[in-house]
Amino acid sequence: MLKIRIAFITDIPKIIEVADAVWKQTYRTFLSEEQVEYMYAKMYSPDAIKEQMQTGTTYLMSLEDNTILGFVAYQIKEDVYGTLKDDIVYLQRLYVKQNLHGKGVGKALLDEVVKVAQKNHCPSIQLNVHRKNTAMYFYKKMGFELFEKTDIAYGPFWLNDYILRKSL
Repeated sequence: MLKIRIAFITDIPKIIEVADAVWKQTYRTFLSEEQVEYMYAKMYSPDAIKEQMQTGTTYLMSLEDNTILGFVAYQIKEDVYGTLKDDIVYLQRLYVKQNLHGKGVGKALLDEVVKVAQKNHCPSIQLNVHRKNTAMYFYKKMGFELFEKTDIAYGPFWLNDYILRKSL
């Protein structure tokens, strides 16, 4: 039975298990190997995840029989664009093991984030997705719309993203 719960520092190895299985394979299709390795080290080392957890990022894990299927990470933030009068939920990451794509795991994780947003009276959820990442189609199917196109410096590299937003 599918279970979703908050991840704790002791769960970092499970988060890394999914990141190892999904992140590099996804991003290698449109980023250089050098950029993939740089970004992965910055975002998915045990210390990086621990710091994220300690500075306001909440990770939720989807589990079945204590086996991790995927995770989502979010943070409640001030609307930096000033287009809303309230805070937003910023979806930082959503990854599901590839053999489970299309089986409702990602939707279930996203539904939990929607509940958090509603409970906190946030009028929208926002995320960045690389312009070449096919995950964009999943987000559009889940009700996200294009808000803005952006290029963000990340170390010696650039992130070429779309900002998507889902109104609640």
